[in-house]
Amino acid sequence: MLYHTAMKKRYLVFTDLDGTLLNHQDYSFAPAKEALALLKYRSIPLIIATSKTFSEVVVLQKELGMRQPFIVENGAGIFVPSECVLAKEVAFKEEWIKFSKAHSYIELRLFFTQMKRSYSIKGFGDMSVDEVIQHTGLPREESLNAMKRDFSEPFLMQDERELEALKKEANEEGFDIVKGGRFLHLVSLLQDKANAMLTLAHMYEEYYNQKCTKIALGDSANDFTMIKKADIGVLVPLYDGSFSAIGNADIKRADYPGPKGWNSSILEIFDGL
Repeated sequence: MLYHTAMKKRYLVFTDLDGTLLNHQDYSFAPAKEALALLKYRSIPLIIATSKTFSEVVVLQKELGMRQPFIVENGAGIFVPSECVLAKEVAFKEEWIKFSKAHSYIELRLFFTQMKRSYSIKGFGDMSVDEVIQHTGLPREESLNAMKRDFSEPFLMQDERELEALKKEANEEGFDIVKGGRFLHLVSLLQDKANAMLTLAHMYEEYYNQKCTKIALGDSANDFTMIKKADIGVLVPLYDGSFSAIGNADIKRADYPGPKGWNSSILEIFDGL
């Protein structure tokens, strides 16, 4: 594909939520409002890439005052709103168009249940809503939305020394395990945030016949592939000010944790552009 090079540059911003755009303690995005307004003013798509579910992201997008494509459950599923430019060629469409190459939640739960016989693990599918509230700090309605899984299973592991052995068994069955801010996640192998980001970016590039600059922000291990494969990757500090061990990747590091660091990073990137 030959892209036009003389056109005005196009940007796509991909962002993790918990601990990145959302504060770790209270899930607020208030400190990021200046940068959010800048992206909206410049019509730059803000694409959420999260371990959260479809139901959770739809609610959050309403709070953010936006309707953009988004990536759920660590890259396993992509949702595009029917009014998005990417959906113009689809004649008959639902409010949200879903596509995924990942295992279904039923397949994940069957494997997970089998693994519970050998490992000290407990997933969302094993928890009551009160337990999910306890572990996430979310209100009841938001916890119920978090339990509506399609493609992944967040879980806790009593002894993480067993993690490598569990990961090996998962890989042999076409699954993988990634580490998020609060939970481990059982996902489909090779269905991560980076692949979902590249898929969506390619769709935008096909539509505009133009290369798009990909900017990606995150704070945890499940964001690493996305950050590294973006044109501009930003690692946001954890809530205690330390950084996840991403290695020697050629990336930017935000000055502050959470939405404050997200805000300053976006403003810095677009300063003068």
